[in-house]
Amino acid sequence: ESWTGSLLQNLSKEYGIDFDRPWNKLPRRHRDLLLRGSKGRKIAVTIKFSTGKIEWQRSFEGVLNALYRRFRQTKSEGMRKYYMRYLSESVCSSCEGQRLRPESCAVSVGGLSLPELSSRTIFEAREFVSGVSLNPTERRIAEEVLKEIDGRLGFLTDVGLGYLTLDRPGPSLSGGESQRIRLASQIGSELTGVLYILDEPTIGLHQRDNRRLLATLKRLRDIGNTVVVVEHDAETIRSADHVVDFGPGAGAAGGEVVFSGTPVQ
Repeated sequence: ESWTGSLLQNLSKEYGIDFDRPWNKLPRRHRDLLLRGSKGRKIAVTIKFSTGKIEWQRSFEGVLNALYRRFRQTKSEGMRKYYMRYLSESVCSSCEGQRLRPESCAVSVGGLSLPELSSRTIFEAREFVSGVSLNPTERRIAEEVLKEIDGRLGFLTDVGLGYLTLDRPGPSLSGGESQRIRLASQIGSELTGVLYILDEPTIGLHQRDNRRLLATLKRLRDIGNTVVVVEHDAETIRSADHVVDFGPGAGAAGGEVVFSGTPVQ
């Protein structure tokens, strides 16, 4: 007996929900409960075994909350697309889609509001930050902040993401773009002794951006990390310290080490 089944049984008893009735025949309060949860109210859960039973109290999450939680937590692109079938977007009436609080929307820097700055590409935002005109007092206040912002925008540029706008929704990013954003955040943390494993990070990159990405990976290596890259790009392979080639074929015809050594070898 699963805890979910036990939870639903006790939910039915607690609130008088008839699960044999069609959805459109259920009272509005019952449909709201099933969709949005018990809002903190605990429900008894009992799981019986041949040797005894386990009992505890748990709130009911609700179908909508469970779907959204799993959508946010999953790292699988396939599951993300599956959950997106049940999600829809709507414009917030408070911020009108800016995704900023009213206080933040009221702030302007160098003649631009934060929403206007967020709508620019990373290239454009970095150019704006480096050229913003401030008086001596403002400069003393903002100097360290501007330096930090410029550095973070620089990391994103170095991994080939300068074309993205700052307000780009996360779900609209490709797998490669998401991977490179995580890589940029790791560069900014300046951790050492870390093993990084990347799956074809050069996919979709222009040759110029590809070289920037390779320089970034070498920087991670040089500060004391190990970088393992699964890649087919010739330039990336030539830039490696050590190459391991698996084959001789693909799929079931591969899986054996056919070469291990330096690119020169």
